[in-house]
Parts: sequence; structure tokens; C-alpha cells
Amino acid sequence: MFYSIATLIPGIFVGVGVTPAVSVSAFPVRSTSTFAPPQIEAAKETETFAPVLKQKRGTHPLWEFQPKWQDIKADQFEDDWLLAGAAALAHVDPQKIQDIFSDVDNTNKAKRADADVDDTMVKLWNIEEWEKWNNSPAESKTGGPPSDKKKVKYSDITGEYSGANQNWWIAALENAFIQESGYEGITSSGFTSGDPHMALKMMTGEEALLFDTTEMPENTYKAEMWRELEKAERQPICIMTGGKADGISLWNKWWYAVLRVEGEESDGQVYLFDSWTGQEVSVKFQDLQEHIYWYVHQEGPRSDAKVGPP
Repeated sequence: MFYSIATLIPGIFVGVGVTPAVSVSAFPVRSTSTFAPPQIEAAKETETFAPVLKQKRGTHPLWEFQPKWQDIKADQFEDDWLLAGAAALAHVDPQKIQDIFSDVDNTNKAKRADADVDDTMVKLWNIEEWEKWNNSPAESKTGGPPSDKKKVKYSDITGEYSGANQNWWIAALENAFIQESGYEGITSSGFTSGDPHMALKMMTGEEALLFDTTEMPENTYKAEMWRELEKAERQPICIMTGGKADGISLWNKWWYAVLRVEGEESDGQVYLFDSWTGQEVSVKFQDLQEHIYWYVHQEGPRSDAKVGPP
């Protein structure tokens, strides 16, 4: 398994609230430029890229039964980091996402999440406040880090918001993130490059870790990474790819949620959620492993939610 905070090899872990064992300058520098798939980049170059300021039409439930990663599909925001984090969390513990939405009640027909929902309150944890709480003395950490609620109206969900269908919880989450701000991956009108561990912290108020895989021991890397990916059905896991190779049809510098693995390390398949297409993709682990540049996971107890219809 990967190293605990106490036993991390110097340079592997980059996280908020924990002092790295080496200086930050020792880590490979992440590109801070925004990235989008070629379809978006080409549109920008021809000056045809502009928000479609058109409200999503028709029925508008938050979710059916529960939030699902299948409800997610990127539109015009460059927030693959948020979508990957949300998909990974919805995959293993949808109750945690349900819990941050209030003013919806599946026992009350007028407020059911699977009926038309015109507005909702979304609870998030501000990253700056989370850091202050995490760095405070243990005796002062009572009641958990502070959170805040943002009101989201369906009428504010315009065409650039994400969504694979009429279930608009992911768009509501994006809107609440923009309102909350407090992280460099969020702008006043949208998003720029960021990392899923920040999205997971903002959605749950719990620690999430970011790893630089180029700092991992080369002789144990493949075995360690395979064992970590095997946990994808028990804890949120995301990977960022860097570089492309023949036979790997994945975006460069793009965050993916890991859904599951099948087989063994030598011949295993890794199943990922691609937020750009809104689809599950499968890649051979032996082809994928050398292109995993960054890795995020979140531990902690799962909620008691049942997966599937009540």
C-alpha cells in the first residue's frame, strides 16, 4: 500500500496542512496553464468559444435515487479536477454528496430530489478555512472544520455548466464552488487548472492527499500503484495522465476518476471515468502505469448509504 503520512518517502506527498519533507521547489513543477481537449482549444483559436447562455430545459431533478458518476459530462468549464473528484466520490459514497444538499427531502413529495428542484442549498468547506482549522492545535479542533452553505437556483444554470442528463446536482455543485471560491482553481466566473484533492476536501471537509508519482521508488512503483488502484471501489481515487503513447487514447494533463480494476497487475485492465466524453474507458494497466503523473486519494470511513434505489 502507499505510505502513511508518518512513513512517506521524502518528496512523494504534496498536501495542504502537512509540511513536505523536502522544499516545495524540489518537486517537479506542475503546469499552471489551463488545458482542455482539442475541441475546446480549436474553438478558442478560431474565436468561436463562448458560453452558451441558455438555460437547460425540461425536467430538472437533482438526481434519481442518488447522485451517480453517469450524471456527469463536461461542457465548457475547464474543471476536470472537480468533475473527477465528484465522480470518484459519487462512485464509492454517493451519500456524502447527498448530505451536502439541503432543502431536499425524499420523504416529502414537494421537496423530493428526484422531482423538479428549482433551488437548493449546497454545503461546502472553504479551503482557506479548512487549512486554518487543520493547522490549529489539537485541543482547539472541536466540531470539525467550518463549512458554509450556498444557495443555488436552477435558473442560474446556463449552458456552460456540466451535466450528462437532466439531473443537475453536478451543475449545482459547480455553481456553489464558484460562489465559495477560496482556491486558485476557481475563478469569479468559472474554473482553471486544479487538483481533485481540493475538490474532495471542499465536498467532505475531510483530508485528501495528492501524490507526485515521479518521486516514487522506480523498483516498487508498478506494484504499489496497482494495489492503490485496486481500492477504487472503496475510496475516491483520481489520476492525472501526462504524455501519450500508442494505444492509450487518453487526454494529456487530464484528471480521471478511477472506477475499478480487473485482473492482475501483469495483465490487468483499469476502468476510468472520462468527464469530457461522459463515458467509462478501459486501459491496460501496463500501458497506463507509466503515464500516471499525479494521483489523489481520500481515506476515511464511508457513510452508511445504500447504493441503488431505496
